[in-house]
Amino acid sequence: MQLYELELNDGRRISPFVWRVKLALAQKGIAADTIGIGFGDKDKIAFSGQGLVPVLRDGDRVVSDSWDIACYLEDQYPDTPSIFGGPVGRGLARFVARWTDITMLGNLAVLMMPCVFDHVPERDRAYFRQDREKRFGMTLEQMREDPEGKIAAFRQILLPMRVCLRDQPFLSGDAPAYADFCVFGGFIWAASVSDYKLLSNDDLLYAWRERMMGRFEALISASPGVVFT
Repeated sequence: MQLYELELNDGRRISPFVWRVKLALAQKGIAADTIGIGFGDKDKIAFSGQGLVPVLRDGDRVVSDSWDIACYLEDQYPDTPSIFGGPVGRGLARFVARWTDITMLGNLAVLMMPCVFDHVPERDRAYFRQDREKRFGMTLEQMREDPEGKIAAFRQILLPMRVCLRDQPFLSGDAPAYADFCVFGGFIWAASVSDYKLLSNDDLLYAWRERMMGRFEALISASPGVVFT
């Protein structure tokens, strides 16, 4: 099994969507060789019929998109620990995945783009700058402005998760599952490229993040550049 992912300077593997897959693989106890590619290496995943990571190759099967990969792993390897907890859990996890994509990562993106740029290899910098500045309608320098304000706004949108964690240790209940992987993947992304303190120490999400780190310490510690603050 091979998992293709985005790789920046110093071996940093930063895609929050790839991290969802890596956490799912770890929970299921499935080993996969990871293959890092750069922004300009889309030809290396052309066999998948599209140009985005993650891409999973399992023998003759090729699956792209983090959600589709998660479903593939759950269905193809039913005798390993579940990452959804059944059909109802799968449906709820899909909602959390989409909420994370739109709300959590959407709010975090402008803050993180300049930090990602700082670790992009020189050969890909012109592409990254042009693509992200066009996408967000501002320069990377403008994105760097007012990080404190962006962090405050980011903390505010996490309130629903904070309320949930008053009553249970993980977003999925007594143990982590795919909903937790989606959110945690976003925090790993941020920790891979920045030293911003996104959560205060007394935040329930900070304690949840520590529990997630404890569960997946071997996986996280093996990834260059991931430092939670």
